[in-house]
Amino acid sequence: MAAELGVPATAGAFAAVDRERLLDTQAEVVGKANPIIGGPAFHIVAEPGAAPVEADLLIGANREEYRLWFVPTGAVDRVSRLTLRLALLKFRIPARAARLYRSARPGARPGEILGEMATDLLMRGPLNRLADSVERAHVYEFAWRSPVMDLGACHGLEIGFVFDNLRHCRELAGDDAPQELADAMHRAWVAFAKTGDPGGQRWDSSRPVMVFDSPGSGVVHAPRDEEFRIWLDRER
Repeated sequence: MAAELGVPATAGAFAAVDRERLLDTQAEVVGKANPIIGGPAFHIVAEPGAAPVEADLLIGANREEYRLWFVPTGAVDRVSRLTLRLALLKFRIPARAARLYRSARPGARPGEILGEMATDLLMRGPLNRLADSVERAHVYEFAWRSPVMDLGACHGLEIGFVFDNLRHCRELAGDDAPQELADAMHRAWVAFAKTGDPGGQRWDSSRPVMVFDSPGSGVVHAPRDEEFRIWLDRER
């Protein structure tokens, strides 16, 4: 956006740009983007080494974010082993990453392996780093898998549960989405809005994640840690 606008990439420079021009440029840049497989897109950034922000934060992601883009488009089937290798080279991901992800998911297709890695690279990794930069953070993961079109725990699926409005999310969740999960998530979000505490455990060095699922939800410490370490090592 800074390049398109001809301004420095700073908050002050963006603030000085005419609002309509700023919105038009945003639409143009985002229109070229794919949040999973690349392109100029927005993503979460936590400034390295910055002092923790004194704030309350409830933050998280869905376990299979990528499936909203990969499954309906058929990309999950089109990605071959060669495509996966090329993606690893493009994003400078070590080959052992694919081996590790594959070993934990026997029978997974190359497109699913690529999607799982993209979800961690673009969502789970940055979310963990963002939680580290905030004084009081609660981190969650939405894990319930929708049966609709094999979407699984895809991007956007959690919204109907958070707002306790399953009736209006049938296209993603189906007709038999678990009401008890909606009750639990809605209760947590309301509690956070009222008190800053959604329940569960506040983020610390043990990386506690509140996993929302059905038939049961609960805190898991450092989920899929070996896979997560790949992205930490990649940044060093």
